[in-house]
Amino acid sequence: MEEKERMAKILDILEKRFPHARLLLEFSNPFELLVATILAAQAPDERVNQITKTLFQRFPTPQALSHASLSEIEEIIHSLPYYRQKARSLKETSSILVEQFAGEVPPELSELTSLPGVGRKTANIVLANAFHIPAIAVDTHVARVSQRLGFASSSSPSEIEKDLSSLIPQECWIRATHLLGFLGRTTCLAKKPRCPECPVQEWCPSSISS
Repeated sequence: MEEKERMAKILDILEKRFPHARLLLEFSNPFELLVATILAAQAPDERVNQITKTLFQRFPTPQALSHASLSEIEEIIHSLPYYRQKARSLKETSSILVEQFAGEVPPELSELTSLPGVGRKTANIVLANAFHIPAIAVDTHVARVSQRLGFASSSSPSEIEKDLSSLIPQECWIRATHLLGFLGRTTCLAKKPRCPECPVQEWCPSSISS
């Protein structure tokens, strides 16, 4: 079986297992998603969602957040890892959005990755989920699952993204990202994968039978 065919089979199975797979970060506009994704680095989505409720009540726009003091932002997000660095990134990014992009989040990869605290993964999450532009966001779950399934040999997220984009039709990139991510979150765990419970065990070269 060719790799594209194997990938298609796996995605079809995952669609049946995880029909409600989606991005777990809560947002109502591109700016909120950008902020939430910056905050989500090495932090659980559930915790980020709790924090952004307070953050967006206080500072709902790039203009408002750019005028906030670092201490105000830090006070709200202090329970997150690297909160001081993230607070600086949020304030600087908000200022740039106001000064260079008329207060709007740009729907372009190169412009997004020029913002403080925004790497390719964050940019792809925003493009895919806020603007519905085809993109593959390689987080730790997608990376781990892709490697174990034998679709990626590199540990580099950019290389994994290239490998996946060559195997998955562009119109399926966003959905595939959610499905692979849900498999990683629920079954293909980092320390102890639940292979006997995995819906695609028979298609996985890394499967542990017991």
